[in-house]
Amino acid sequence: MAVSTRLSGAHAILLATSLCARSDTSCLPQLQAQFPNALPTERLLRIILTFLPESTEPQTYIPVLQTLVDGLSSPLNHDGVDTSPVKELSEAAARKRVRKIRLLPLKYPGDEDSEESSDILTQFLIHRAHRIDSETSLQPLILDLFLPFYQRSPPLRTWLVSCLLPLLRLNYEYYPDQEESFSIETLEALDDHTATNVLLSMAGTHKSDMDLIQNLRGLVGPWMYGNTRPRRQRFNQLARQNLITIPQNDDDQREVEYSGWEYVNEWLLSHSLVDPEATVSAFVNWDGPEDIDFGGYVGETELAHSDQLRYRYGQTGLSVVYSSNELSLDGSIRILGRVASLLGLETSLFLTPDSLTLPSVTFDASRLQSATRASLFQNALLLSTNPLTYPAASSISFLGALLLSLRVLSELGHPIPCRTAASICLHSSQDMQLFELRSVVASAVKHTKSGRDWSKVREQLLWLRDWTSNALGKSANPDCHGLFWRISPDALEAEILKAFLEVREYDLAVAIYLNPNSSLSPIQVEDAAKEAIFAAYDNASNGNRTRGKMQRAYEILQAFKPQFPDSTPLKQANALISATHALSFYSLTLQHGVPFQPVSIRVHPDPLSLIEKVLDQNPKSYTKLDDLLSIGRNLVTAGFSARPTDDDSQYTRRPRISQEDAVVIAERRIMSLAISSALSSDDFGTAYSYILTRLTPPSSIPTSSPLTNPAIKDDITWRAVYNAGRYRAPVSSTPTLLQTQIAQLTQRMELLSLALTLTPTPDPLPEILGAWRRCDEELSGLRARESEEADLWDTKGDTTATAPSTVPGGFGPTDNEQDLFETKQQHARRAARAHQTRVHHDEAPMGLFEVARGAALALHRNTLPLRTAASDSFSPALSTAPGHSRSGSAAEDGAENEPGRVRKRDVVSNMVTGGLASGIGWVLGAQPVNRQ
Repeated sequence: MAVSTRLSGAHAILLATSLCARSDTSCLPQLQAQFPNALPTERLLRIILTFLPESTEPQTYIPVLQTLVDGLSSPLNHDGVDTSPVKELSEAAARKRVRKIRLLPLKYPGDEDSEESSDILTQFLIHRAHRIDSETSLQPLILDLFLPFYQRSPPLRTWLVSCLLPLLRLNYEYYPDQEESFSIETLEALDDHTATNVLLSMAGTHKSDMDLIQNLRGLVGPWMYGNTRPRRQRFNQLARQNLITIPQNDDDQREVEYSGWEYVNEWLLSHSLVDPEATVSAFVNWDGPEDIDFGGYVGETELAHSDQLRYRYGQTGLSVVYSSNELSLDGSIRILGRVASLLGLETSLFLTPDSLTLPSVTFDASRLQSATRASLFQNALLLSTNPLTYPAASSISFLGALLLSLRVLSELGHPIPCRTAASICLHSSQDMQLFELRSVVASAVKHTKSGRDWSKVREQLLWLRDWTSNALGKSANPDCHGLFWRISPDALEAEILKAFLEVREYDLAVAIYLNPNSSLSPIQVEDAAKEAIFAAYDNASNGNRTRGKMQRAYEILQAFKPQFPDSTPLKQANALISATHALSFYSLTLQHGVPFQPVSIRVHPDPLSLIEKVLDQNPKSYTKLDDLLSIGRNLVTAGFSARPTDDDSQYTRRPRISQEDAVVIAERRIMSLAISSALSSDDFGTAYSYILTRLTPPSSIPTSSPLTNPAIKDDITWRAVYNAGRYRAPVSSTPTLLQTQIAQLTQRMELLSLALTLTPTPDPLPEILGAWRRCDEELSGLRARESEEADLWDTKGDTTATAPSTVPGGFGPTDNEQDLFETKQQHARRAARAHQTRVHHDEAPMGLFEVARGAALALHRNTLPLRTAASDSFSPALSTAPGHSRSGSAAEDGAENEPGRVRKRDVVSNMVTGGLASGIGWVLGAQPVNRQ
């Protein structure tokens, strides 16, 4: 039944609003058909938008919408339209009420997608969707409302896919348990950059790697489908205006077209620093911007396939490999393989399943040489002009070779990030690459495993240099081919040889590097062995060659010494190790309580002075003279100076001496130190024996000694002898026998006489002669005491023999006999004084050097037990020497007991005393006597 004809257009409007308020929309088409002027389609849709409750099920009014929009005739409602709400109203009252109605606009205030569209249904549905979401948050009702109509309008379909679909998945499918749900208004107010961060960061709240993949495929992908929406472009433009630079040229404009996906690439690159494993899973399981889940609302033929997007996604994968230090090597290899597969560059990939087979990597590095250090910066990795990350055959091959190098380095115990490896290869100098290589070798040595095949390690290190297998041979190495491509093969082999020596692979080192096909010359092998020996030596804490680093140094020396029998450096190393080993048996502490270490010898300015510390810190060590002399010889053989250092040595250049002369000087120094140590220990006898047996000059012994070689200026020996001649025994609590004192004083005088002959310059002669004179005076006093004691003993005996018997009943001497005895004694004393006076008046002046010559001749005859023929040959010389004509008289006392033997003391005494009295009497304060 038709609506009553008594109703006006105002009544029809009021009736439509009443029906919509009661959610009864089925009569609206019929009502419109009866009042087309009062209820046009646009007004009727606005009435529905304003008065129809948002919670109404869309199925109840979708047919109405289809009828109204399509202009179809509505089916007749036999029940009629209930006009009771308005039939009692007058025309004026109805018009008044209509004027008070405020209908919502058909177009949503923030809707910019339908500005150019005249489709009122699109405007109505978008506005209706916002109303449903804001009033009820029942977003599934929106989808039900859109499904019958989205294929009619591209803007409507774009809105459905890019806004409604991500919203439904976010709130109802992916994260239904979140406290607050997203609204349409919130999501549509985001620009691409912010939306990317929000949608992808949702995956961070869950530990499942698949969350990131589903968000990329199901949230971000559909969102990016709406990049062409006017409202989205306006928000993106506002966001770009806040950047420092705005793209100006054409290339940058093309990048702006894909700016939404650029934000995704940037987010993936940044996220790889936080969660590298999730990023690896994303690249392995997601095919990029073309792998999007549109829920079936977009056909396959409508999807846009862009090579540029694919390459930019591939560049992001390569950038992730370079940027993340925490990314596992396996993850980097998987990303690189995935990128190469997506872009069809598998033939440029040289990855192998393991490191047993190292391929030969070849590529065109001309483009890579343009890469600078800035190319590896985080903000430069995604630039399309970056030759390292933009996908190409050269960048894929180069990165693959780097990853293989990282695998090798990891096996050698030296893992480094991919960015560091690229910087070493492209930007490091030869010295820097050599430093890094040494670090790699040191790590391999430090992490040595039992049973490791070091020949394989050598092959790996050689491959790292040029990324070429040995099977293809070694040719000219092109630039950037190899992690250490700037290092020469000889330098690399030398470092490998040092590693062999460090891990005690001596046989392998000899077999590889001491054969005719070796890449190293014998000189290079010798230098490497020498460096390894001294490196172990310097790091040793104990000088014993059977322990620690010293043992390693000795083992290396023993391994290569037979191969280089004439090598001077190895001989020096052998001597140094021998000397250090011998010193290890002594207690030796340096300054400030620092214990002795082998390196102390190498850094000491005068290693021979360490023997003095040994003598000071080890009692009775001077008795081991041969051992100390052997240490000194070895130190000189090791190349150290035999001369003591002084303050002027750094300003003046000393004349070079031969090896033999240096050994002699060293032995003299050690002898001097041993004699001084013996005297400090009050062992005069040992010092005296050392001097007589080792320091006597050639003119005084029948055979020559290297220590007294006159061809070498000797300013050491005479000092030691002189100090021994000045030695005085410490005062003892028990009285020393007179004969012992005389014997020791005689020995001291002999040493002073020897010092007189050993001094190289005349400057110390007065001092020596003064000491000798004091000893002679002391000896004369002791001899006088001895004579007095002998005279007293003889007198006592004579008195006993000639004196009258004191025995009772005996007869004593008469007075005449007693006077005769006393007269004889007086005559004997007077004759002795007269003889002494004649001696002084008959002696002639004697020069200082004649004294020394006479002393040397006397010592040659009397100091040591010589052959009879030698003694006879020197007798005429002594009898005719000036100043010695009275020597026979001085020795008459000794001749009485042993015919033909002259006492040493008398010979030296007469000779030196006579010279002093006549030649250099001024020294002693005596008056010279002129011969008449």
